[in-house]
Parts: sequence; structure tokens; C-alpha cells
Amino acid sequence: MISAAKFPIIAASIAAISLLGACALNEPLSATQSNAAAGASTEAFRPVSDVPIPKDAALDAEKSLILSGQNEWTGRLVMVTSVNATETYAFYKTQMPLFDWTPIMSVQSEISVLTFSRAERAATIQIERRALGGSVITVTVARAQDTVQSTPVNPTGNDQQQFKQR
Repeated sequence: MISAAKFPIIAASIAAISLLGACALNEPLSATQSNAAAGASTEAFRPVSDVPIPKDAALDAEKSLILSGQNEWTGRLVMVTSVNATETYAFYKTQMPLFDWTPIMSVQSEISVLTFSRAERAATIQIERRALGGSVITVTVARAQDTVQSTPVNPTGNDQQQFKQR
């Protein structure tokens, strides 16, 4: 039996745990539209506007890091969706080009990865299956680095002479 003196302490503890649990919930996101389909704006939370966001995606605020915002952001956007990993992969493969992203590379597997470029930026999308259905989407966007020019290989195999001539 709980004594009357301990009841306020237990009630306060339960209330504090409930409030802390609510802080860990994911923030629902609104689905984005491509540049071609942009029209009326919605009032829902939309941290970025240059990558597609699936219909029922929820932001994982603890794992996300978004610097700047909307169309010129850099960082990591982590979302959870009820859409399975295969459909999410197909969604990003078809929707990213509609947002003016050029495909560079894609691998579909247990953890799928797609890479795109746009102007001076690069985006990598990682899609993982969730244990209870749906998928976790991690979109990482950063400024693209200049490529390194490699020295052509001498077909004669005489690399020493090639270096002496320079």
C-alpha cells in the first residue's frame, strides 16, 4: 500500500517521465513537391525544400542536424516513414531528378545508398529497413569537393622517366 506522504512524489515522477517521453517523439513533416509541381504552400513543418520528403515522414530531431535552411542547407536530415525500404528507394530514385538533382551512383541492398549532385552540392541518401516495418531515411547534403586530378599512368611502365621529364 502506498502511503499518503509518498503519493505526491510518485505522481510527480510519473508526470516527469511522461513529459520526457513526449520530447522524444518524432516531428511529422509535410511532403515536398518538385520544382515543377510547386504550388500552394502548406502550414506543416518543412525544414528543407530542395529534397523530396515522403508523405508520412517524421523528422528524427535527435539524429538530424540542419544548418541554414530551405534551399541552401547542409547537414543531415533523418526521417522515419511507414513506407517500406524498396518503395522508398524507388521514390528517391525517381523524385530527386525532379528537384534538379543529377544521379551519380545508387546501390540497392539491405542498406541502400543513392548519391546525387546539384550545382556545387552533393547529396547522399541512405535507406534502412525498420524492424517493425517502414524505413529510416538519412539524407546528407554538403558542398561538393573539387575532384583531384591524378597523373596519367605511363603505358610503357617506365614511370621514372616520366617524372624526370617534368
